[in-house]
Amino acid sequence: MQRRNRSGKRASSTSFSWLWWLAGLILVSGVILVLLAPSLVTSYIRAYVKKDDFRQKAEELIAARIDGSAHIAPIIWNDDTATVADLSFSNSDWTMEAGGLRAALDFGAIRQGKWSIQNAGADDLTLRHLVAAPLDVPPAASTAKFDDSNDGIPAFLRRYIPTETRISGFEVHRFVFEQEGWKIADSQLRLGDWRTGEVSVSAKLNGGKLQTPIQAPEQKEPLQFDLTRATLRVGGSQIQISDATLRWKQSSEATLRGSLKYETGAWQMFTHVKAVPLDEFLDSWWKQRLSGKIEGDVEMSGARNAPPAWKADLALKDGALIGLPILDKLVTYTNTQRFKRIVLDICSASLRPQGDSLRIENIIVQSNGLLRIEGALTIRGRALEGNFLLGVTPETLSGIPGANRRVFVESNPGAPPGLLWTRVRIVGTLDAPLEDLSSRLIGAAGMSLLLDTPGAVVGQGAETLLKPVLGEDAAKLPGKVINGASGVMENGVNAGAGLLKSVLPIFPGK
Repeated sequence: MQRRNRSGKRASSTSFSWLWWLAGLILVSGVILVLLAPSLVTSYIRAYVKKDDFRQKAEELIAARIDGSAHIAPIIWNDDTATVADLSFSNSDWTMEAGGLRAALDFGAIRQGKWSIQNAGADDLTLRHLVAAPLDVPPAASTAKFDDSNDGIPAFLRRYIPTETRISGFEVHRFVFEQEGWKIADSQLRLGDWRTGEVSVSAKLNGGKLQTPIQAPEQKEPLQFDLTRATLRVGGSQIQISDATLRWKQSSEATLRGSLKYETGAWQMFTHVKAVPLDEFLDSWWKQRLSGKIEGDVEMSGARNAPPAWKADLALKDGALIGLPILDKLVTYTNTQRFKRIVLDICSASLRPQGDSLRIENIIVQSNGLLRIEGALTIRGRALEGNFLLGVTPETLSGIPGANRRVFVESNPGAPPGLLWTRVRIVGTLDAPLEDLSSRLIGAAGMSLLLDTPGAVVGQGAETLLKPVLGEDAAKLPGKVINGASGVMENGVNAGAGLLKSVLPIFPGK
């Protein structure tokens, strides 16, 4: 009986020993399986992405994410690098077409729980933002769904599939972007790194053309620029331009920053321009009389179904003014040849639209040693209305009788010293501007004829001013007319009174 008990105990001990070995084997197998899971996932993914089923699932996923349609051409693999002949997708807001796509998938990063896409790019990429529905119409609810239940991935491996993605840049050789009158064409695009969770990506553009919806004065087509370079940030709701350099006709250049919102179409732009040829914005009449290159700051903004708003602070460099009627008169009145062609040492103004007119304020025009003009001007259609202060040197007025005592008598405390000032009003049209200075100078000459000594009414300027009333011979000898016989004196006084009567009131309005 004792031997049988020993034998039973030995059998029971052996049975438990096998159970421990089996539990250990299961545990070790589980650990090995866990350790090998990333490699198994990597091997599985490496095989799966090369199947056409993966391409079809990718189409379904993109279509579901954008609530639209998607097409991916067959994927061709060469080791870890994939190429696609063409890819396109579209929905109610966007269309995208790309050709010659390529990318390398780092399968080793899968073991670290990441998708890592490198050396990605495309030969061509066209992105168009379509006109969105009215803002008061809510977007339709998305009905597209992605079914991932039949992706063929074993359940025990699914939790090892990476959920984080990193793309190390994206290059496009020929990039086109279009939205409501704006177009970037034939540019090279370089997108920065992007990873899961980021809502925007940096971008750089080099070369190409920028077409705008902005119609500048005297331009037959909207403005178009050569795009030198641009630095942007592209997000889900807008494009932010932090720095861009554009070139236009001749050697002009513009640097700008701004933004464009997809949903509303609202945009704003802050631009600094230099060396812009002024004659590009002038009609034929002004092209013959005003020249120079524009430099300054322009602020513009707009939105869908709304005209652009803008304002500008500009200066004219290397400016010159020639052949204006008032300048020709000043040459004759003052015998100063510098008025034939005025070099504009300073020429600046602030411009902004005001209803159906253009308002030009803070005008400063200066030709050193000759004149300075300050004031404001309104242009409505082709009609002009402006008020100015005109300052000239005393020497300029020496040949015009009465000008310095009866016309150039205004004060301008903030202006440079050494100038005599008067107010000038401008009306008429761009083709035929009118001013009130000439008539007031004639009036001053008449007053001088009546009240001043004969010696004060002399010179070429006096002759020119008095000729319309006294006649050519009398105008040449005003002193003799006044100092002659009593009958001649009476005629001279009557002529002076007639002169004043004919020119007063001198000019309509103020």
